[in-house]
Parts: sequence; structure tokens; C-alpha cells
Amino acid sequence: MLATIHTSRHLTSLLLITALLSACGGPAQGPELATPLGVAQGTFADGVHVFRDLPYASPPIGERRWQRPAQVEAWEGVRDATSNRAICEQPLGDNDLGGGFLERLLAGAGFSSFGKFMIGTFAGLAGNEPMSEDCLTLTVRTQSLDTNAKLPVMVWIHGGAHRYGYGNQGFSDSNALADKGVVHVSINYRLGIWGFFAHSELAAEDANGSTGNYGLLDQIQSLRWVQANIASFGGDPDNVTIFGESAGGHSVGQIIASPLSRGLVHGAIAQSGTGNQQMLHNSEHVEGLSGFAAGARFAELQGISGTDQLARLRALSVEQIREFENADTEMSRTYHPQVDGYALPKTVAEIFTAGEQAHVPLLLGSNADEGSVLGYIIPISIDGVAELRPKTVAGWDRYLAQHAPELHDEYAVENAADLQNAHFRLVGDAMFGRHAFYTAENHFITGSPTWLYFFERTPDSAEQTIGATHALELQPLFNSFIPFWPKGDRDDELAQQMSSYWTNFAKVKNPNGEGLPKWPGFDPALAQEMALGHQVTQARRVARQNIYEGLRAQQETRLEKLQALRSQSTGAR
Repeated sequence: MLATIHTSRHLTSLLLITALLSACGGPAQGPELATPLGVAQGTFADGVHVFRDLPYASPPIGERRWQRPAQVEAWEGVRDATSNRAICEQPLGDNDLGGGFLERLLAGAGFSSFGKFMIGTFAGLAGNEPMSEDCLTLTVRTQSLDTNAKLPVMVWIHGGAHRYGYGNQGFSDSNALADKGVVHVSINYRLGIWGFFAHSELAAEDANGSTGNYGLLDQIQSLRWVQANIASFGGDPDNVTIFGESAGGHSVGQIIASPLSRGLVHGAIAQSGTGNQQMLHNSEHVEGLSGFAAGARFAELQGISGTDQLARLRALSVEQIREFENADTEMSRTYHPQVDGYALPKTVAEIFTAGEQAHVPLLLGSNADEGSVLGYIIPISIDGVAELRPKTVAGWDRYLAQHAPELHDEYAVENAADLQNAHFRLVGDAMFGRHAFYTAENHFITGSPTWLYFFERTPDSAEQTIGATHALELQPLFNSFIPFWPKGDRDDELAQQMSSYWTNFAKVKNPNGEGLPKWPGFDPALAQEMALGHQVTQARRVARQNIYEGLRAQQETRLEKLQALRSQSTGAR
């Protein structure tokens, strides 16, 4: 499923222009810092220390490929932490996913003609970062190196469909949150086939029978590193908030659903993703290939068969893996965290429904127009439905009657020209909005403080057509400057509000604070959300609750099918 395709990778080219046009010098070399693992030297500028790409686990190379992350070893001498190193392996070439993403984003944002020309001219200079399997690193941004400072910690998990991206890319390569008195940590984790490859022989060699969740285990390992080391950077290991967007938001849900995260996380923020919709398993065919079946198919593509496949798979070169990692769409759709009985004992939806997740404060939400650009790329309208978007009015009517009968009027179309926009709206509501709402309901029931938002700010241009599209909330959150981006006073106000809400939550597990519009906690009986609106920030009734309720039966049917399949599988054994 392509439900969490990452926008900010494509916006990296826009941010690159800032550096190309800027006459400012870079940050100065900072002081050497003694950490439990060794001495590191980062940079210092405008009151913020930055230590880039520190290792939090041993390199997952050779025999460690497709194994859980191993404890990082101390280094000798002074580690240079002044610049980025390699990002994790990910597909080469066109990361626009065949959808013309950047072009549509630029065209839809309402850029001036000059702005489009400048961005188009420089866009090709981005996206050429060196890649390696040796990539399990993190970056720390902090105002204080006093071990007694006990600043709250925010750990950022990037998006990218669990297949693309890196911790220091695009919007998140910013000191905006550290400026507000938190320690900002951003991580790299194994992606795609490197991070979410399942195979029966991998399960057999693991002490807990776990496979397919190496990227998730990396994320959890980075949180263990935080516990052991963050005090050296002025951080408080007893006040750690994880936050992420898109696949990073799904990761947030998966981490607090995992029993392995207990004691490592004290608050969570999930943006445009919760993990609630993903129902992948190692051994059971739920809505496509199981993890084991995908692993067997990849081995077959490599000409590897019979027993003792694992050694031959680990001996494959990076180039051999790249050649076939995305050769089969069904196979590549399994490159997400999956139920393995260890890192994820059940699906996130089941864990949250049962109230078995970590009972930590949770802030979460989605954007008003999540599907306005993703809809060009995502061929289905509702997650869990294999049927492609119908191309005719009659086909669309049948589709709604089968999968969302209560919402026929909401998504009704009169002609073929309306089909595209209806598809875009349904993609956003079905794959993002409703899952934030369902997750908020289930988390509230456990007695855990919960806050729900809905982001509605669109580019400040009369020519814009993308609305509040997927990942657009990252720009105000990280107060990132994009040259030529249509912007007004409201953008500055919203950037101040969002960064304050997020850092207040990290500090005291409540987003409210002086000078901010009051954000009421979520309660299903009142069903309130904070509208981060185009013109104003205000609390209100959940605007699309009727849509989320109309889609609820489809999600419940998915869970029922899953449970029935599991019962059949257990009975067969």
C-alpha cells in the first residue's frame, strides 16, 4: 500500500535553493563534548549546538544484515559530528514514484512564474546524498551541554512510506524546536527491503522468532540510546516525546503499540499517520502477500531456492538487492512494520482497540487535503480495498455502494471530471483523517490524555490548487524557509503557534500555554479538534466526524476478516 508517501523528500530541492542563494556562512565548530561513547565535536550557531550523525547501533552489515540492531561500540579519539554522513539505502533514481509529484506540488502551490523557473532550475541538484547500509545514526540539537539541564527531548521519525527519506532532510533540518528549549533528536533507520524484509529463515534464527521489523527495532534502539546518552546533551531521559509524520506517524503508533517501548517513551505526536490501517503479517495472507511469502518471492527473483537461503541472501551485493527490491509491487507493499509476535504481537488497530498500547499522552491529527497530490500516485481510494479507483461515474457509484454506502452523497459525482477530486478527498479521509480519529477514541478510553488537530492552512496564493496537502504542516512546525513559496502573515503566526504547541506538549505533556488559543483535550463524547485553520486557530467539533463514522464499518470488517483468518490459521496448526 502506498498510503504514506513522503512529501518532504521532494521539497528538499526547494530548501536547497535557500543554501544556494544565501550569502551567510555556516555554523562555527563547537566545543568537544564527552559522551558515554566517546568525544564528539559538532557545530554551534545562534545558541544551538548540533551534533550530526552520531551512531546509535553497530553497522548492520555483513552477517548483521537483517538482524536486530546491535549495541553500538565506543569510538576512540574525537568523532567529527559537523556534517551529515550516509543516509540509509533506498531506491535509486526517480523518487517521484512515477507520479510527477514535485511538478504537481509546484504547479498546485501557486508559485509565481519566476519562482517555478528558479526551483525547476535547481531541483536537479538535490537528492544525491550518499547511501549505505551503515546508516544507523542520529543528530542532536540542543541549547545546553549541561548534564543537569534536564531539557525535554523530542525524537523525530521521518516519513517516506518506510522506503525513502532520512532524519536531517528538508523541513526537519531546522533548529526551530531546539530554539524553544527542547533537545531535538532526528534519526535514520533501515528502510524498504533493508528494514522490513521478512523470511522464515530469519525468524528461525532469531531468539524471539522476529523478522520483518528491523526498521522498527532500529527506532526503538535509538530510544535506548537516548536513555543512556542524552543527559550529556542537556536532555532529560525521563521526559522523551517521539514525533513523526506520514510513515513517521505510523512509526509513532507502532512504537507505542510495541511492548518493547515501555519506559522509553513518555509522550507521542503522530502526524498524518498512526499505523492503525496497516495489517501486515509474517505468516498470514490478509490483504496481499504475507511477509514470508514476499521474502520467498524475493529469493526466487534472485535465483535462490531450496533450504539454507539466508547465507546466500546476506551475500548479495547492494546492487543485486537494488535490482529486484521493487521488481514486484505486491512484494514491495510488504515493506512496512508487520506483526511478528514480538515487536508487534498484533496489529496496531487491535492493540489500540484492546487498550494494550503504552498509556502515554498522545497528540495526533491529519491535514484537510491529504490526497490532493498523493491521489495522483495512490491507485486505490480506501485502504484495505484492492479495487482500483473506478474510471466511470457508474463504477464510482458501485464502488461507494460496496465499500462506503453511507457516504454516497458525500462523495457523489455528476460527471467523469468530478471523479478525480472525489478520489482525492476519499484518499485523505480514508487513509489519514479517520485513523487519527479512531486512534484518538481508543487512546482516550485508556484514560490517557489525548489531543486531536486538523491542519487546514493552504499556500497563500489565489492560484493554489493543492489545499492543505500531505506534509504541508511540516513547514510551519519547523519554521522552514522555502524561497518563493506563497506566504503571508498567517504563516508566521501559525509557525509560532504550532512550534509552541508541540514543544509545550514535550515539556509538560499538554500543548496549551500562555498566549495560545485554548486546545481542549479530546473526548469522544464531545469530539473536539483543534483546527489549525487557514485564517484562524480554534477549537471546534470534529468537522468530518460523519465521514469517519461512515467509514467505520469498513475498518471493522477488515479486523473481523483478520481475526477469522487468524483463527483458521491457528486451527490448521
